[in-house]
Amino acid sequence: MKLSKLISSVEIKDKIGSLDLDITNIHSDSRKIKEGGLFIAINGFAKNGIEFIPSAIENGAKAIIVEPDVDITSLNISTEIPVISVKNTREALAKISCEFYENPSQKLKLIGVTGTKGKTTTTFMIKSILEKHGLKVRTNWQHRGLYQWRKN
Repeated sequence: MKLSKLISSVEIKDKIGSLDLDITNIHSDSRKIKEGGLFIAINGFAKNGIEFIPSAIENGAKAIIVEPDVDITSLNISTEIPVISVKNTREALAKISCEFYENPSQKLKLIGVTGTKGKTTTTFMIKSILEKHGLKVRTNWQHRGLYQWRKN
């Protein structure tokens, strides 16, 4: 997916390099970046994500996203690798992930049943009704009363 499309919903503060390149994977862990990846350098509690930019590039990162306080011109990165400064890297990771994976949460339909009594009975009735209408129902018993469904 094109980098320009991935970051279209993210508030950009500054950028260098071309945004017209294909991204094949995204990650905030430099060890998990593969060839063609987008590395999002998030500030952690103990380490700053920009410390791992060289490792991410070595593993195949084709583009980097950094916090707004990072002077992107001072980073010693090849001019072939675009660097984008965004308002909030954690928010950017979430929005970019949604775009990259085609907004999976929009494809889910959920029903939640809460209360003190009757949850099990109610959820079995809902499950039965949905299945009678040809929907495949998945139950999450850890959160009793939560169902997901989709057409068969």
